[in-house]
Amino acid sequence: MIKRGLIFMLAISSALLGCGKQETKVETVQLTPPPAEFISPYRFLKFRISAASDILKVAPDANGSIVTSTSQYETRYESNDGIITYSEIALLETAPCSQTQEFDPIAMLNAVSVDVRRLEAQMRMTHVATYYDHSDKLKVSVTCQQDGMPIIVAFSNKYYGY
Repeated sequence: MIKRGLIFMLAISSALLGCGKQETKVETVQLTPPPAEFISPYRFLKFRISAASDILKVAPDANGSIVTSTSQYETRYESNDGIITYSEIALLETAPCSQTQEFDPIAMLNAVSVDVRRLEAQMRMTHVATYYDHSDKLKVSVTCQQDGMPIIVAFSNKYYGY
């Protein structure tokens, strides 16, 4: 009787452990490789906004930000005291993303010319992946910030954790 009770309890507990588990399928998106003249947005960190403006051939707005757009990307460079401290690039081919659908952050990083061998993974959730590049003292985030929007790759020295 005790043996049957233990077997029954093991069977029930095994069934309960399996309940609620959903297989997560990683969303794979075929991204267009960056064009030859593409410069990854993190390369502009610590540039003077005026120098970046000359290179990108786009004037900064009243807030000291530069926004550029192509059919593949929308890139934003933000500055403090005339120095770029944050940049992000929206991968327009990934829209619409969903915060409940996993994606491959490495594919996103490759699409914006980031050498993933230099990155150390810090955090991974369904809708966000965070990395540190210790050699450049850089925090890199790949995120679906809002359902229906494209995936964004963001770069910052300000929030680098080491």
